[in-house]
Amino acid sequence: MKRVFLIGHPVLHSISPAIHNAAFRALNLDYTYELLDTARNMLAQTVARLRADDCAGANVTIPHKETIVSCLDEISDTARAIGAVNTIYKRDNLLIGDNTDAIGFCRALEHAHVSTRGARVAILGAGGAARAVAFALRDAARIAIMNRTRERAEKLVDDFRALKLPLVVGAWNEIENSNLIVNATSVGMFPLVEDSPLPREIAIPRDAVVFDLVYRPARTRLIAQSERAGARTIGGLEMLVYQGARAFELWTNKNAPLDVMMRAAIV
Repeated sequence: MKRVFLIGHPVLHSISPAIHNAAFRALNLDYTYELLDTARNMLAQTVARLRADDCAGANVTIPHKETIVSCLDEISDTARAIGAVNTIYKRDNLLIGDNTDAIGFCRALEHAHVSTRGARVAILGAGGAARAVAFALRDAARIAIMNRTRERAEKLVDDFRALKLPLVVGAWNEIENSNLIVNATSVGMFPLVEDSPLPREIAIPRDAVVFDLVYRPARTRLIAQSERAGARTIGGLEMLVYQGARAFELWTNKNAPLDVMMRAAIV
């Protein structure tokens, strides 16, 4: 049996095992997807576990998407440009890091019929997910990065300078002039479901699209805030499935059963 792991901390809330194990069963693959809760100081030990013959790869989530890059044998051009890895697969016994978050984000927007061409975007957060979202928004007119630690937002903007993206470190009041607002933080994620990444005094525009990458709960505090303001909302579940489908294909060299994965995600 081949094993695939979810590496992060915390991971107990994740529905990725349900999604991927349903896909493995649908294709009669002798694979299993398991949680591997990994504190920061245990990352090297976990990466060593991935080198075992029974391991086909892994997903990577908070807080390791950036730090794991230096632990791998190779990384894809996309992961290198983003500066973060969310998927690891094996080829010729090498651990290869890739990033499927950008693909997942784009496909979720496409499914919702949302265009980002010329958009004014506010991204909340400056970690691995925020990097993937920024990379995916190359046709936007302006991308404002807002983070509780300004230095980290500045680093993201500086790291992406060679890509010539319209990135700036933003102020909270820019939310009110944004077409697309993306929460790329873990704020609002189970179990802290009463939290929102937006200060209460910030007005969400009625004509904005608010995309919360948090998928558990499905209706986060930010989603509820945005709906009350009259904005259109997108939850994180579809992005999770779309990025997972691409990861599945890297591990198995099979086409992902997307319909099976989507049904497993919403059960």
